[in-house]
Amino acid sequence: MILGLLLIAISVAGVWLIIDANNRTEEFLVAAKPASSGSIITESSFRVIRMNLGESARLYLRPGDLEPGNYLLNTMEVGQLVALGSVASAIIDARQPVVITSTMPLPRGVGVGDFVDIWVSEAQEGGSFAAPMTLVLDAEIVDVAEASGVMADQQPRVQVLVPVESVSPILDAVASKDALSMILKRNLGND
Repeated sequence: MILGLLLIAISVAGVWLIIDANNRTEEFLVAAKPASSGSIITESSFRVIRMNLGESARLYLRPGDLEPGNYLLNTMEVGQLVALGSVASAIIDARQPVVITSTMPLPRGVGVGDFVDIWVSEAQEGGSFAAPMTLVLDAEIVDVAEASGVMADQQPRVQVLVPVESVSPILDAVASKDALSMILKRNLGND
């Protein structure tokens, strides 16, 4: 009986020592909130978690690896590990942010990181509109601000990144009260 208990105690201690010897958890950064490519990194962009990534540990950012002014090169989901190659220190993105309210309702679940095509129908005399034309392809959504209060029945204001040369036509369409619509691009994440 004592020998059996002694063997069990030795087995438990051995397993505990093996687990403790292989427990190499380290601190890594993960996204604290959804963020699109081009987003400037702030203190609230990430949170710290402890993980054992083994040999892969060298591929991910740790606390203290980022400097002020860095920005994301790709879209991040909440809880996603931050890879070394997903941040940059100098802005190289040639897109500009604009805010649009879509005439057509947005699909359910559309959000940060999704891509949309922007279409325009020019306003004509008598309150009618011309046939729609594509204005911008592959605009990336960086923020969706839902209307609230008295304006709650209106479409959300959507901030998108567009090529610099598309800013003027979009501003012209807004000033002319043309109908702007955003069509969600189909991809594996939003089929």
